[in-house]
Amino acid sequence: MTRTKGILAAGTLTGLILITLLGLGFGNLGAASGNSDTAVPQELPQQPQINTTDPAAEEAIKAWQEYSAELEQTVRVLQDREAAYQTQLDAANQTIINLQDQINSTNSAASSASTFQFGGEHEEHEGYEHDD
Repeated sequence: MTRTKGILAAGTLTGLILITLLGLGFGNLGAASGNSDTAVPQELPQQPQINTTDPAAEEAIKAWQEYSAELEQTVRVLQDREAAYQTQLDAANQTIINLQDQINSTNSAASSASTFQFGGEHEEHEGYEHDD
């Protein structure tokens, strides 16, 4: 699953949860507004209690809750994998940088040694040319 698909799945899950909570929240507000002496609760319950007599609706809600839990678990697994991949990628990049530094230092040492050596030979050769 790509990162984009994971983000879309997380966004869909978040939207579904928000819509459910808003729908249940407005239902609670309507019930609370009938009694003006009671204050509207500031916290939402962890598991909303739904009083329905329709068993199909209860099954659908349970199915959505199970699906939501599966999606949350999938997102967690994807995030863990992404963190592991990022760690491996950082280690690989650091290894590449170290190898490049070693190659560059070896090449610069070799080029400075060869410049010194070629310069000496070149001067000796010029000396022989002028002797003719």
